[in-house]
Amino acid sequence: MERNQFLLFLSFLFSTIATILGIAILVSGSSLARFSSGTGGSLFQASEIGAVVIPIVGEIHSGESTFDSTGADTVLRQLRELEEDGNVKGILLEINSPGGTVAASQEIFNELLHLRKTKKIVVSMKDVAASGGYYIAAASDYIFAQNGTITGSIGVISFAPNVKGLLDRYGVGVRTYKAGKYKDMYSPFRDSTNEEDEMIGKQLQDTYRKFVEDVAKGRNKTVKSIEELAEGKIYSGEDAFRNKLVDDIGGRREAHKKLSELCQYEGLIPLFEQEISPFDRFLQTLGVSFFGDNTHVSKIRSLIQSQVLVILPTALGKLML
Repeated sequence: MERNQFLLFLSFLFSTIATILGIAILVSGSSLARFSSGTGGSLFQASEIGAVVIPIVGEIHSGESTFDSTGADTVLRQLRELEEDGNVKGILLEINSPGGTVAASQEIFNELLHLRKTKKIVVSMKDVAASGGYYIAAASDYIFAQNGTITGSIGVISFAPNVKGLLDRYGVGVRTYKAGKYKDMYSPFRDSTNEEDEMIGKQLQDTYRKFVEDVAKGRNKTVKSIEELAEGKIYSGEDAFRNKLVDDIGGRREAHKKLSELCQYEGLIPLFEQEISPFDRFLQTLGVSFFGDNTHVSKIRSLIQSQVLVILPTALGKLML
């Protein structure tokens, strides 16, 4: 009898927890469009003039953002919502990212370049804003970096493991069935052909050229001047400033001041940041996110599925499967 009562109690407890979690998820799901004041004040309202802070953090990929990565779909949705709000005069992008997939970086770049016609955009670089992170920054009106920021890395990398030698050593064979001569071009079980190497090289060069052209367009520089600074070279914030890849040295305080000036706002324009509910913060401590799959495996999978990566090379060693 006591055992049945205990099981009944556990069942009731789990049901109650599940109900609370369900309600919290629904509530947190509607918080994406909410912004709270980062400089004092109340919840952002349509009648209030201000600027919005958007973070670009971690690997950049397609899909939804997680707590430690940036999904293009999430950022694009936020930017398009802000575009329709006439009281949002500017955007402060805080970038701390080594890069990510090409298409995701390009999507955000293009949307920012479009948004720049009606809003002022200022970037504040943190520890790293390289490759795809710099790609996105180039779409802004003004870029700040810290002296110790790592940036640049204007380049493209494509890779695939080759375990053929290991398999041959142990007498392991892999049979591949395909329809299409080049379908297994990135196969790790065989060496690539000269023809395939040429195809991959052309793909990389096309992407690299577009990267350089977009940076030149965003920064109002000549393609030649950017080519001289590209080739995957990385720079400290100070070096980037000397080479005019960034506009000034500073952090949020300086970026906030500059954004206020560009928006022609007297004093400091109110800054609003995405509101994170207490429930979301609790999930963050557990490494769980309902804004997307937050596992490292899913993020690495999304990067690998894009055969061409725009990513800071030194960050590759940090990616763990």
